[in-house]
Amino acid sequence: MGWTIKVTAAILLTELTGSTLLICWYFIGRVLDKRGYLNILYPFLKLIAFFFLCPVSFLALWTAGHNRPGWGGVLFWPTPTISIWAEAAAIVWGIGFLTMAVYYVSEAVRVRQRLKSQIRCDRKCQELFEEVCREIGVGVGRVRLCESYQVPVPMIMGLLHPVILLPVEEYTEAGLRMILIHELVHYKHRDLWLKAAASMTLVIGWFNPFAWLYCSLVERWTEYACDYTACGIVGDPKKYFEAILKMAQKAGAAKSFLSASLFENTHELVRRVSRMAEYQKLEKPQRKKTVWACLTLLLVSIVAVVIVSLRTAALYQKIHDETTSLQEESETQLSWFTSIAVTAPDQTWVSSGSFDAEEGQSIVVNGTIRPSGCPVKIGISASDGETRYIEASADYLQEFPVTETDTYSFIVQNSSGSEVEVTGYIWCW
Repeated sequence: MGWTIKVTAAILLTELTGSTLLICWYFIGRVLDKRGYLNILYPFLKLIAFFFLCPVSFLALWTAGHNRPGWGGVLFWPTPTISIWAEAAAIVWGIGFLTMAVYYVSEAVRVRQRLKSQIRCDRKCQELFEEVCREIGVGVGRVRLCESYQVPVPMIMGLLHPVILLPVEEYTEAGLRMILIHELVHYKHRDLWLKAAASMTLVIGWFNPFAWLYCSLVERWTEYACDYTACGIVGDPKKYFEAILKMAQKAGAAKSFLSASLFENTHELVRRVSRMAEYQKLEKPQRKKTVWACLTLLLVSIVAVVIVSLRTAALYQKIHDETTSLQEESETQLSWFTSIAVTAPDQTWVSSGSFDAEEGQSIVVNGTIRPSGCPVKIGISASDGETRYIEASADYLQEFPVTETDTYSFIVQNSSGSEVEVTGYIWCW
């Protein structure tokens, strides 16, 4: 099926694009991070999620492939060998996709159950919460504050209806303020949405080690960015981390799907404290240097993605050509395999070629129509004049089961209003 090849190619190219951007971000980011450019690196990390989820490179190559002679006129044409491998890859990917989807659905159910255990906080906590909301620019009522016996540390949960859950215990006003600032900064940064996107990249790209790395980096950098912003609001990093350390002494590791907690484990907390101390020593980057750093990261990333995409297109064309030549020599898979090129003036019925097929076999036609957007009928005709066809206006792929041993021909009926050229391949299984 032609759609199987296109979907497989779209997934692989999307994973390749996201991975390329992540590699650029990782190595360039190591230099920029030491100079205090977190304000660039964190938004760019969010942008990478878009390229892990949207088939930008595939759409660009597929569109450009129609007009690039060096790619044989169009990319992602199937051959019998490519079709077999694409279908096998689609089955394997589908199994992994369903496994990961079931896992995250079960986690979402667990989150929902945890949210049901919430208890509204007392009036004093609510008043402090509203005060902190106004202080950092979060509309009162957009996020709810509740307590729960089922959470070991404070955390914010819920995409559409966010709620901050606090462990049921006594808090000092200063300590509670630090906690609320931390969780509300997560809300302002839209960190739960970023974690949801990262989880989706893992569901789709479960086979890609860079997708796993991306999720790990998102977990880490959402906390780095939150600490940086929260310390700026509090004005005293020492008091801020003292509040977190006190909570760390009362609970073990805490990690939940689609949540942002005060801390996950003591090892990571030590890393956060160390990083914040290093950032406090750095001077804030000048605006001009920030712009240049941002442009450098963008330029290197764009160039890398373009190079990788073009190399991938060339590799696909090479595989296509090689499997075409091999298939012509195959005696086990095909009865015959040939190319087609038909020019059909407007209001004409054109027949091309003559080939034999036996009952039980299948005749497959695939290719493209130029100019695209001109609807024509494409199919096969038996010796007695019986025809079977599909309507297409761009790329086409269709399998016609052979119900009777006969001699067949490829047909094109054009009533689109302009002359069209139909090219591609036809084979018999």
